[in-house]
Amino acid sequence: MASQEENQAQPFTDIFDEDEAERAFLLSKPICLIVFGKPGSGKKTLARKLSQRWTCILIEASEVIQTNIEQGTEYGLKCQELLCQGQSIPEKLVTEMILQKFESPEVAHFGYVLTGFPSLSEEYMTVPQQIERIMNLKLKPDILINIKCPDYDLCQRIPGQRQNPDSGEIYQRSQWDPKVTDKCKTEKDQGEEEDEEEGKEEDEEEE
Repeated sequence: MASQEENQAQPFTDIFDEDEAERAFLLSKPICLIVFGKPGSGKKTLARKLSQRWTCILIEASEVIQTNIEQGTEYGLKCQELLCQGQSIPEKLVTEMILQKFESPEVAHFGYVLTGFPSLSEEYMTVPQQIERIMNLKLKPDILINIKCPDYDLCQRIPGQRQNPDSGEIYQRSQWDPKVTDKCKTEKDQGEEEDEEEGKEEDEEEE
């Protein structure tokens, strides 16, 4: 009986009718993702790529702060004042900006890729409280991605990171250090040569 009532409540959509199909698509829930990970694990890089691939809105602390400053919002003016005084932006203010971003029309239309929230510092809200706020959102997350990375690898990655001051993009040491770049290239070439030799040996054995 429940299934029949649901079918009656939801009108039939003709997928071959262009107008109906477009209307159904616009009314459907957009994709929503959350990327977790320790600092330096690459969660922001992955989140940016996912937002570009799925045409979602990237919600991340530094991105939200920069957007508010550029748009001259009330939050942005507060952030700019604190930064000019050499102070750090409190987590309460950052959390309020992130939660406000969820209410924006573009997020309601395109969906979101969230990273960096919940915050592990718990300066303003505990992790359970942050998770509760996420689960009470109008657009609940569809996919959760947890990046696992050993602590040793994180210790090797973080000291070698460099950030572009204009774009904010973070580069690994293998991307900016010529010594490391040449070493990686040499190892890659050696690996390709070994694969080619193995392929030739297999071909000779078959002949």
